[in-house]
Amino acid sequence: MHPDILLNTLPSTEQRLDAMFRAFDGLMLVLDNNGKILDYKAGNDPHLHIPSQKKSSAKFQDFVPAEAWQKYKNALRELHNGSKMVLFEYMLEAFKGKFWYESRLVPFTDDQNIMFVRDITTHKQLSSDELTFAYDKTIESWSQALYLRDQETEDHTRRVTKMALMLGHRLGLPDVDLIHIKRGAILHDIGKVAIPDSILFKPSPLTKEEWEIMRRHPLIAAEILKPIYYLASALSIPRSHHEKWDGSGYPDRLAGESIPLYARIFAFADVYDALTSDRPYRRAWSCADAVEHIAEQSGAHFDPVIAPVFIGMISE
Repeated sequence: MHPDILLNTLPSTEQRLDAMFRAFDGLMLVLDNNGKILDYKAGNDPHLHIPSQKKSSAKFQDFVPAEAWQKYKNALRELHNGSKMVLFEYMLEAFKGKFWYESRLVPFTDDQNIMFVRDITTHKQLSSDELTFAYDKTIESWSQALYLRDQETEDHTRRVTKMALMLGHRLGLPDVDLIHIKRGAILHDIGKVAIPDSILFKPSPLTKEEWEIMRRHPLIAAEILKPIYYLASALSIPRSHHEKWDGSGYPDRLAGESIPLYARIFAFADVYDALTSDRPYRRAWSCADAVEHIAEQSGAHFDPVIAPVFIGMISE
């Protein structure tokens, strides 16, 4: 594909925002740096409804108590200091009682932020198993909303998650490990939400300076996800899936078994899928060529014990 043709197919900021609106099933606000509501998707929650006549002038503070507005300002300050996601909770009193909400504030453009809001009142009353299920559904919804810059990114996530789970099963991992692998795989590239479009969608190889920016995304992912306690065991995939067995990877230059097991497993799926998929600057490799490459990189890029298991799985 010619680079000029590819550039014309890249999603605009408006298209990306529209994709997020369609993907996220809760309340979603687009705010400027003063808290003014520029756009929103109301969802089905009557307690956070924004009257249409106020859409052009409303601020977040118009619909929440002073405590929640202060938490929003603190979150905004953290974004300005370099954070890539800030999570906070607050309570609203309404006609039918008290309701708890969770907001995740993430940067979108230089002067706009997106806030994903969900009602957590029921979650506070759930059992541990019910809460885990609810959180997993939220992960899927949130990751889709953040990832849907283009269809291929969503497809990649689905493929590598399935492949990593298959490999984990082949290695005899228990179900609890497979749950953590699934969560980590779904969110493995969440840090790329903070990478500029000019780099993420560049139709030619990146420069050295651009690669330095791109290689920050595992650390950004760790920063986004670390406040979420139930993702602690899954965090090794977003942070460490670009590490290499010989210590030449990033961001921490881990080597051998110091690389977390989940990340070592996921690396096979991620690299294989990347090689066998079209990229703006190259065509997809054949499955045979990708398997040969992974075999050659056993003990260098990949765990030499897991490599034959993965190759056997793909070759069947």
